[in-house]
Amino acid sequence: MAKFLAEIRYILLYLISLLPLRVHYFFSDIVSFILEHIVRYRFNTITVNLARSFPELKYKEIREIVHRYYRFMSDVLFENIWNLAHSDAAVCKVSAAENPELVDSLLAKKNKVLIVMGHLGNWELVSGMCGLNSHRTPDSFSSYPMYMVYKRAKSKISDIVFRKIRMHEYDKFQSKGEVLESHQVIRRILGDREEKATFIMIADQNALGDNNLVVNFLNQPTEMLRGPEFVAVKTGMAVVYLGMNRVSRGKYSIRFTTITPDGSKEKSGFITKKYAELLERDIRNNKVIWLWSHRRWKKTVAAGL
Repeated sequence: MAKFLAEIRYILLYLISLLPLRVHYFFSDIVSFILEHIVRYRFNTITVNLARSFPELKYKEIREIVHRYYRFMSDVLFENIWNLAHSDAAVCKVSAAENPELVDSLLAKKNKVLIVMGHLGNWELVSGMCGLNSHRTPDSFSSYPMYMVYKRAKSKISDIVFRKIRMHEYDKFQSKGEVLESHQVIRRILGDREEKATFIMIADQNALGDNNLVVNFLNQPTEMLRGPEFVAVKTGMAVVYLGMNRVSRGKYSIRFTTITPDGSKEKSGFITKKYAELLERDIRNNKVIWLWSHRRWKKTVAAGL
């Protein structure tokens, strides 16, 4: 039954996605108004997160960011629906990498590269970083398998839909790869040491459990997941930060920054701290485009830095 319902949901989303992007943005304007002024979706969470992260801002400035955030959040939703039915060329016009050669150069030396990113910009459009198929070079990272690491959704239907959407993206860009649950990553990396591949991890979720690192992030003590660092240290992978900026509505720019060419050679905590530093830099440069509605600091953390 779950697979049947997931298929129905996917078909409905696909039909909606056939509409032009400008129509999606029209609907987005309506939805953002409803979320902000009628539903007031997580208004307190968004406001408090911003106020604590930027204590130097006045309430009027915070309120303006909140207003722009609702529109951005709604845009992301409709951009991802639009993405389903449109070509690789269309997607790459929306989201493209400035310096994909950085990852290419690391893959020439290492068979595996770990790409870490945050919920910044439209993280679901990372497929656009590969560029157009016709422009790929033989040794381009996008010509090799690309694995998206994720946490299984609580809803079985949502989980099936997500995996189906992601695999549809791989087919669209003629890319090999699959979505992996976090506990499968090490096994997949060590299973074929000679395979050239990139692994993408979103590392700014709530850090559950005890094996986390506390860093000063956005003006407050914050627990950071050490999963990416653990993987890099165990496997000696190169680690690259993927930063995404929203240049304008319907246009994202991706830029890669090397954190380390070999995770096994770094001191404990270096990779996690560097990731947090780069993510905070990008958030401060464009305060609207991070996932402020996420209850990132719902757990009080001691400032043992």
